Amino acid sequence: MALTIALLLLHAEAAGSVPCRAPALQTKVFKYRIWDMNQQSLYLRDDQLVAGHLQGANAALEEKVFWVPNRFFKHELQPVIMGIRNGTRCLACPAAPQPTLQLQDGLWRFESAANPGWFLCTSARAHQPLGLSRRPDAAHVLDFYFQLC
Repeated sequence: MALTIALLLLHAEAAGSVPCRAPALQTKVFKYRIWDMNQQSLYLRDDQLVAGHLQGANAALEEKVFWVPNRFFKHELQPVIMGIRNGTRCLACPAAPQPTLQLQDGLWRFESAANPGWFLCTSARAHQPLGLSRRPDAAHVLDFYFQLC
C-alpha cells in the first residue's frame, strides 16, 4: 500500500461512534480465545456479542477475538483495538452519557494526522486521484473497506 499509516489515523465509522485508531505499521495482530472466570465464552447472538456456556457442537459458535496494540493512546494504559469475525467487526464505544459497547462493520476512515478533521477520500467519479475532504458528500467518498490478506 502506498499510503503511510503513520501519517493517518484510522476511524471505525458509524453514527456517533468514537474513532478506532490504527496501530503503527508492522504491528502484530493477535488472535485469542477469551472467556470469563465462570467459563463463559463469547459468541454472536442476534448480532450482539454475548457470553455463555458453550458445550458440544455449540463450542464452534465461540468468537475468537483479534486485537492489536493501539499506539496512538497513552502506552501505560495498554490500549488495544479489538475485533471479531476475522477483524471485520470492531468493538466500539460511542461517546455518550451512558457508554455502551457496539459492534461495527468494517467501514473505516483515514484521518490526516498533520491536518485533523481532514480525511482521505476518493471521488464519486471513477479514475480520479485520491484527495482529502472534511466530510462525505456527493463528490467525496470517505468510507473504505479493508481486510487482512
